[in-house]
Amino acid sequence: MLKISKGKIYEFFETIISALIMALIIRALFVQAYKIPTGSMEPTLIGTEQSKNHNRTIGDHLLVQKLTYGIIVPFTKVRLPGFRKIRRGDIIVFRYPYEPKKDYIKRAIGLHGEVIQIINKKIYINGKMIEEPWLKYGKEHFNSNHTLTAEDSPRDNLGPLIIPKKGDVIKFINDRIYINDKYIFNKKIISYYSKEITSEYFSLYKKSIEKIKDNEYIVKYDCYFAMGDNRDNSSDSRFWGFLPFSFITGKPLIKYWPPTRIGLIE
Repeated sequence: MLKISKGKIYEFFETIISALIMALIIRALFVQAYKIPTGSMEPTLIGTEQSKNHNRTIGDHLLVQKLTYGIIVPFTKVRLPGFRKIRRGDIIVFRYPYEPKKDYIKRAIGLHGEVIQIINKKIYINGKMIEEPWLKYGKEHFNSNHTLTAEDSPRDNLGPLIIPKKGDVIKFINDRIYINDKYIFNKKIISYYSKEITSEYFSLYKKSIEKIKDNEYIVKYDCYFAMGDNRDNSSDSRFWGFLPFSFITGKPLIKYWPPTRIGLIE
C-alpha cells in the first residue's frame, strides 16, 4: 500500500494555497477575465455575424489589464500611476456608478474639460464634429433609422454639456447646473442630473464630488463621457451621466473566446 508522508501532504496543500493566492493577486492587480454581458458594444466586440442579436448574453470573453491607467491598491482608494491617460476612443471597463458591483464596458468619447454635443447621432467636441474610425461597420452600429429629438430622448440629440474635470466647482441654482459658473443649458438633462446629484448624492456621487457649501460642490476626479458602439441600443453616459475616473478599472487587451474571434482589441 502506497504511503504518503504528512510532509508531502503539507507540501501539496501549501502549493495549492500559494497558487490560489498568486492567482488572486494577479486578478486584483494586473489582469482579469471579463465576459461581455450585453450587446451594447456590438458589432465591435460581439462580431459582425451576431450584430443583429442585440443584448443576448453570449458575450466575447476578454482579458482586461489594469496597468495602463494605474492599479488601484486593494482595500484602499489609492491608485498607482499608470502608463498613460485615457484617450478618446479607448475601450474601458468600469464599475457602473449606480451599481458599483457591476462591471460595464464602453468607449471613452468625451474627455474631462471638453464640451460634448450630439446632433442627429453625430458627436461634436468643442463645437467640431469628430471622426469615429471605431464605428467601422457603418450602419451596423445603428439599428434604428429614426432620429429622436432632444425632447424625446438624449440618445440622438444632447447638450452641449461640459464634462467635469478635477477641481471644477459645480453649483445648483434654481434647478440649473453651473460648472465654473458656466451654465449647462439642456433642460431635459439638467432636470435629470439635478435630481440625481442632489437627491442621490450620498449614495451615488459621494466618492466623486465634495460639498463645500450649500448647493456648491467640488469635483474630486476627472470625468469622462462613455458610449457604446451599438449607438441605438446602449445604456451609457447619455442616460446616466458622466463617468468619474475613480470608477474606471482597466483596458481590454485581447479576446480569448470564442476561438473564431480571438485577437487583440483595437
